[in-house]
Amino acid sequence: MTAAIVETAARLARETLAPRAAWYDRDGVNPVESWRDLHREGLLAIGIPQAYSGVGLDMPTYVAVIRALARGCANTAMTLHMHSTVMKFIAALGSEVQKRRYFAEVVEHGRLFGSWGSEPAVSLSRTLLMETAIREAGVGWVVDGVKHFCTMALGASQYMVWCALDGEADMGKALVLALVPADATGITTDGKWNTLGMRGTYSPSVTFTGVRIAREAALGPPGSALQVGVVESFGLGYAAIYLGIAEAALDFAIDYAKKRVVKPENIAVAQDPTVQRHIGGLAVRLDAARLVMEDSAARWDAADIGERGNLANKAKFLATETSLEVTSKVIQVVGGRGAYKDYPAERAFRDVRTATLMPPTVDRMLETIGKTALGIQEGMFRIGGGPQGA
Repeated sequence: MTAAIVETAARLARETLAPRAAWYDRDGVNPVESWRDLHREGLLAIGIPQAYSGVGLDMPTYVAVIRALARGCANTAMTLHMHSTVMKFIAALGSEVQKRRYFAEVVEHGRLFGSWGSEPAVSLSRTLLMETAIREAGVGWVVDGVKHFCTMALGASQYMVWCALDGEADMGKALVLALVPADATGITTDGKWNTLGMRGTYSPSVTFTGVRIAREAALGPPGSALQVGVVESFGLGYAAIYLGIAEAALDFAIDYAKKRVVKPENIAVAQDPTVQRHIGGLAVRLDAARLVMEDSAARWDAADIGERGNLANKAKFLATETSLEVTSKVIQVVGGRGAYKDYPAERAFRDVRTATLMPPTVDRMLETIGKTALGIQEGMFRIGGGPQGA
């Protein structure tokens, strides 16, 4: 199944995702048609265990699928990764009732789940801190707060909102992941998503005002989300997306160099030794970053939480630096035409520059990688205090 599902993802990327990518980028809308394709091929269920009619991919196959999809459409790959990580949280923290309910929504109906953690006053690259508050109210919960970069807003059916339990100052004990229905009363959005790249992830700011949800909408006891080794997988999936985008950009440059004939020599650009050196250097760097990512994925299941953080940091750091270099130099290799929106090179550059801002930052990754090498254990994110009287 491993080779077959990766090939399915690669085929979708070529045949349906890539032709739509420029349109999603231009209009800044959710890739709904591509989500339907993913559902039809069973890919919305890659993060759902097989016991619940999901695909249940291991981590090496998972990153291979995400990387393959990113070669066709970065936005589709990113939204699938966010959705699939929510599925992994449900698998790790959900009750039997929650698993059967939420997994069925995906498998049977093709619904998507978003993950909303970013906030306007908090830098997740420095400290994991939530000001969005959740408090008990009768038989359920009430959520109040503001979230930024709310991926799949107006597109998913449920949103996993990262909250802090009201009155608890220690985020290690306060963090609650609450599944909020998209149609819940009290959710509003400014609708603003006019960004450099990743425009098809449609991620405006969202405000929660007295949003009431059921008691069973919370996943696991407070603080448990940091103890199951799932949050670290965000970074590994990001690495796969960055590399997929960069690989597609390099493929475009290679094809262009072969076909572009220049005068007076009347030979293809590919015959230029300078172009050959650029292409060779970029190919080697991509291979190196991919091998580190694949090694991290292969070691994932046997690793504890601390080790997973280090594996993800290494993969994401190299993928970040490499994809930024590759997509920039591809435009240089192609020349002035690389800046035209008729070609995918400039979109790849914009998408990578935007997507690589996802936490943790390069500095934070290097810091934690260095601490691990020095025998100083620390997670991907520092755990901060909770809301005060929220």
